Amino acid sequence: MTAIRAEQGALHQELEALQTRVETEGHVTSPEVAPYLAGFLRAVEARRTLLNEQLAALDKKAAGLEAQLLGSYREAKTNDAALDSSLDQQRQHETRQETAETEEIARNVYLRHRRT
Repeated sequence: MTAIRAEQGALHQELEALQTRVETEGHVTSPEVAPYLAGFLRAVEARRTLLNEQLAALDKKAAGLEAQLLGSYREAKTNDAALDSSLDQQRQHETRQETAETEEIARNVYLRHRRT
């Protein structure tokens, strides 16, 4: 995700640089420049289109990765909940077993004292 976000940032910077260049160089300053200006503006627009397409592709890729991450996070949380539940059940079983053993010992002690 970091690499995608970095690439998106670079593309946005390039788009901003193109806009700045159009603002500074996109004016007819002399009659000699006029024939080249149209070509320059077309080239800039073509580059903008390409950059926007690349941004859209990266957005789609990022959305897919985010969906996968969210799915993995949900799965991990579900597994954690199941593990916690199992551990609780195991502790309860051990507690019941320990209680039963303690009751058995107490009963045996009581019966021994009663016989004597």
